[in-house]
Amino acid sequence: MIYGWSPGIGDPTIWGWVTVANYFLAFISTAWAARKDWSNQYFWSIISIFMLALCINKQLDLQSLLTAVAREIARRGNWYQDRRIFQREFIELVIILSVSVIGLLIFLNRKAKIAVLGTITGTLFIAGFVVARAASFHHMDQALGISIFAFKLNHILENFGIMIVLISSASVNWPRRRLPQ
Repeated sequence: MIYGWSPGIGDPTIWGWVTVANYFLAFISTAWAARKDWSNQYFWSIISIFMLALCINKQLDLQSLLTAVAREIARRGNWYQDRRIFQREFIELVIILSVSVIGLLIFLNRKAKIAVLGTITGTLFIAGFVVARAASFHHMDQALGISIFAFKLNHILENFGIMIVLISSASVNWPRRRLPQ
């Protein structure tokens, strides 16, 4: 156990497993797109690594480990009482980095195929969701916990972004049919 965190299944619900499976399918699809779309190979490779990292994180709950380590550092450094300031600055840094990376991807791929632009959109959606979850010290947890029918808003939003990436990257892999001449 590391500062109260131990490795284990982060979200053992059916929706947790569905989300992990979707991340893994998005990883496979984007990795395959990297093999098929040579003109955007680096883009697809970066996105596939991102999808794999999110897949692993979803079940190992590594962000909780990061939080536990940061909390312990704050306690040992005697600035735990001021943690809200650091939390806000951390979220601001994550937002700036996310927007910068997505902006760079959009700029570098501004003339790209629709599949790349769709994947950027889905990735931006997922990045926004991840930032919202990182900021969910209390207020966002309540909002993301809202249920719509049998589905939590948390699961709907996360899987929506993954599906955009999955469908966009899969379109690169779909066989092209030639029209009869």
